[in-house]
Amino acid sequence: MAHEDPSGMADYVNDARFRELQFLARFEQERWISVSFPLGGSEFMSAKKMQMVMSLIHRGILNGPDTRRGYDSIDMRYTSTLAQQMESEDRREQALLVGRLLSGQTVGLEMGHLGRLELARLQDELRATRLREPFDILYDGRYAERDLAIAIMNIQADSPVSVAYLDMNGLKAFNEDGDHATGDEAIKAFFHVLEKAVSDVGDAYRKGGDEVVVVMPATPLEQARRRLHAALASLSGETVKVKGVPRHLSSSCGLVVVNDVKAEAAATIHRADLVQKVAKERSKADPARRRSVLAVGTGEDAEPTIEVI
Repeated sequence: MAHEDPSGMADYVNDARFRELQFLARFEQERWISVSFPLGGSEFMSAKKMQMVMSLIHRGILNGPDTRRGYDSIDMRYTSTLAQQMESEDRREQALLVGRLLSGQTVGLEMGHLGRLELARLQDELRATRLREPFDILYDGRYAERDLAIAIMNIQADSPVSVAYLDMNGLKAFNEDGDHATGDEAIKAFFHVLEKAVSDVGDAYRKGGDEVVVVMPATPLEQARRRLHAALASLSGETVKVKGVPRHLSSSCGLVVVNDVKAEAAATIHRADLVQKVAKERSKADPARRRSVLAVGTGEDAEPTIEVI
């Protein structure tokens, strides 16, 4: 599992598995990637990257036998030694490639089928490290940024990533008019509604006391909007008793979409939170009963569209 910094957020960018995954994901966008490392260079991060690339080559994940188009130097007349000839040629070309890298030359790298399998394995392995938040309903928020970064790596032209930031309305009143147990009951009801609503399209993460980030890979904005609208409509039917009196639940939600594989996960979550704050202000319009509000960010400079639910 990735190390954690003092704030409790996962230092995922320094996890060797994540760095390898991040590098391999580039080959889903580009067939060839050129790399070089300065001869005698001593910069620590450059040295770590070189070690990673060398490891990927030695494991056959990059420029392995499955990227070959043929064996031009093999004598097909000697069928009894074909396998040995092929293996020898693979080792020779790998040695030449490593030699060029070590001498500071620029080399072209290509990922084959084995690399795509490794890419999928790394994603599954990192997902398996996730822990739940204390109520055991949503994932711990420390994994939201990392998982969003992985989802962004997998963006295709017709498969953007949608991200929602939600904040429950009126938690303070649940705590003050009832008690902290009442507030916890309200939070749990809120989490259960969200988890049920998005579990088949993405994952929900608890970022704070009652704040949630939802990451929906391969989900266009309109599809995500309909899903969050349904979740908020369902939430409006939930009540929690405060000193015996039922009180409705509601939430403010900001929704954005990411189409660029170069987008930064942290900045995207922040953008969704800013859109959520627009929804939060609109939710205060009727103090008698807070309603759920969905704000959808349609562009960097455009005003979010607002839906009161």
